[in-house]
Amino acid sequence: MPEQYNWRDPTNAAPLNQAIIHGDPSKPGFYVVVNRYKPGAYSRPHFHPNDGFVTVLKGTLWVGTGAKFDTNNMVAMPTGTSMQHFGKQIHYQGAKDEEVMILVVGQGPATATPAEEK
Repeated sequence: MPEQYNWRDPTNAAPLNQAIIHGDPSKPGFYVVVNRYKPGAYSRPHFHPNDGFVTVLKGTLWVGTGAKFDTNNMVAMPTGTSMQHFGKQIHYQGAKDEEVMILVVGQGPATATPAEEK
């Protein structure tokens, strides 16, 4: 149940929090995580070595691509939307004015490599 998730930051002070549902995203193998963004929290441009499959559980996730971080050129992904982040392709995402929760499924490692911002 959601109230039983083991969040990395149990105080929920961090702008982005994560609960690992299955596996270990830092290691090779199948993983499932839930990420929670506070309003105004965004990742910076980055990429992962493998594909990740995202489903928006709550709120509207805003997604951008490329090395230029620009919140005005992000696409809205409302609750229920599913999408794929392709491995080695630069993206960023976050929450504008509401809390957002997403489910991410993939093959690890799901390490995030920062992109050189332009």
